[in-house]
Amino acid sequence: MHIQNPTTQTRLAAAVAELAERQTAFEHALDAWQQLTSQTTRREHTATALRMEAEQARKDCRQAMRSTLGVPTKVVRELKHKEMANLELAEETLKIAEEEKIQAEIQHEALFEQRKALAEARDTLQRQYWDAVLDDHLPQWGEQLPVLTLLLTQAPPACIERVFGSADWHREEEQVQAVLKPGALQQTLCSASPATSDDLLARLNQPLPPLATPPLQQHNVIARQRYQAQRDAQYQALINR
Repeated sequence: MHIQNPTTQTRLAAAVAELAERQTAFEHALDAWQQLTSQTTRREHTATALRMEAEQARKDCRQAMRSTLGVPTKVVRELKHKEMANLELAEETLKIAEEEKIQAEIQHEALFEQRKALAEARDTLQRQYWDAVLDDHLPQWGEQLPVLTLLLTQAPPACIERVFGSADWHREEEQVQAVLKPGALQQTLCSASPATSDDLLARLNQPLPPLATPPLQQHNVIARQRYQAQRDAQYQALINR
């Protein structure tokens, strides 16, 4: 454990465990949403197949009518019944798919907000983790590297920049940008073998499952509110039919 303060260890461990529970719940909800979207797609394919069968039954019915000179035989009636039954089932299947599509859209937006909140919480805990590590180790570094204190107080600025780096400022049009030059200390640390991540850091570094941005998030607030109101009305009409 890179954090040496027992109180801080306990506090951060509890916070990381809570975050892990939230992420697990999010992953379960994400899996349920993915199953719903897959189910909606299957329903749409089923409705398309039913319509194709109905169209084929209609063609067969016309052919049978021509063969019997317009007399509605049993075969004709069966084909007509098949056509109407498939069309009715296709329409009902599409209505259910529309309901599920709206549900999936709403769930997608909720999941996006949950993932955003999880990412923000993780970033906050990562900052707290590294602040705690620095709180524990900075005093030790000061004791172990007293020559750095001498460097900061007595060395020329060029030598200090050589160790810690510097920044050059460049103006482009109306913007001023800083170009950072790493110092020897950073270069040395980057080439050294890093310490092994402890359990807390390993859990904090676990990536969140990917999730695309909902289309609605790409619009402004007023457009989103208007669309959500229309969608709610459409969904209510579907379930009340």
